[in-house]
Amino acid sequence: TAETAVRRALFLYENDALEGRSVVVLGDDDLTSLAIAVVAEALSLGAVDITVVEVDERLVGYIAASAERLTSKVRAVHHDLRQPLSEDLAGTADVFFTDPPYTQEGLELFCSRGVEALRPEVGMQGYVCFGPRTPKGSAAAIGALAEMGLAPVEVIPEFNRYDGAQMLAGVSVMIRTLAAPPLRPIVQGAYDGPLYTGDTKRRR
Repeated sequence: TAETAVRRALFLYENDALEGRSVVVLGDDDLTSLAIAVVAEALSLGAVDITVVEVDERLVGYIAASAERLTSKVRAVHHDLRQPLSEDLAGTADVFFTDPPYTQEGLELFCSRGVEALRPEVGMQGYVCFGPRTPKGSAAAIGALAEMGLAPVEVIPEFNRYDGAQMLAGVSVMIRTLAAPPLRPIVQGAYDGPLYTGDTKRRR
């Protein structure tokens, strides 16, 4: 929802993840990048450098066109996260934000790219939205983040609300993490495995 996108931007602001920061958004069909830029402008923050990595070319075009009316720098890059990040993006970000497919494979891939994007320093931040899980699934998700060098410091249930996401009861959690180098992506190189729930069922 639009309200959720704004809440996300304010949450980053509250945790010192906006002003003067370089933020990479991995996948952005919720237009969180634009909400970040609008909130930064409304709060009269200094420049926020936002890069969106998105596979849908239509969204890339829309975000780029919309960002022209905003003061914050928003760069939209067409890229399939099944492939590693380009050299000009790797190791450059202070913060990554992602709302990945709600499978273990999806989380591991998108967060691996997030880890690739972060500067390899203590205290860099990662924000991950993830669907409600069983205790076993939640443990696997948190374990994967820790394995990559991302320390979960806050988990907020039902932070994100969605229109039409009935399988998730229309909500997901927000996980805030801090980098604790060395950072170790679980997925390295190209990925050709399953990502979505339907993919994993077909492969069983």
